[in-house]
Amino acid sequence: MSRNQHLLRWLPWAILSCVGWGIYGFLAKVGSAGVNATDMQILFTIGTFPLIAFFLFRRSGLGSDNKGRIIGTLIGVLAGLGGIAFFAAMERGKASLVGPTTSLFPLITVILARFALRERLNRVQMIGILLALVSAGLLAM
Repeated sequence: MSRNQHLLRWLPWAILSCVGWGIYGFLAKVGSAGVNATDMQILFTIGTFPLIAFFLFRRSGLGSDNKGRIIGTLIGVLAGLGGIAFFAAMERGKASLVGPTTSLFPLITVILARFALRERLNRVQMIGILLALVSAGLLAM
C-alpha cells in the first residue's frame, strides 16, 4: 500500500473527528452558561443514544470479545470522567484556553504508546510534542 493510500484510510476520519470535536468544544462553552458540568455530561451521554441504537440495530448486537467489552467500558468511564472535567473547566475558564489545553490529551496517548506498546518516535515527532507543549504555554499567557 502506498503512503497516499495509507493516509486516505485514516486521514478523512481524523479530520472529521477534529471538526466534530472542535464544534463540540465550542458548544460546550456556549452550553456551560446554563448547565453544570455533571448535567452536561449526562445530556452528552443521552445524545449518544441515537448513535448507539442505530449501530446496534444495524449490526444486531456487539461483535467484540470479553476483553474488548471490558476495555470499551473502561474507555467510556474514562471519557465520562474526562467529559465532566472538561465541562467544569469550560464553565470556569475561557474556551480559547480550555480547548487548546485539553486538546493536549494525545500527548498522554503518545507517552503510553511509547512505553507500554514500545512504539518509536522519530525526531520530527519529538519536536512536534515539544511544540505542542510550547504552544499550550503560549496560549495560557
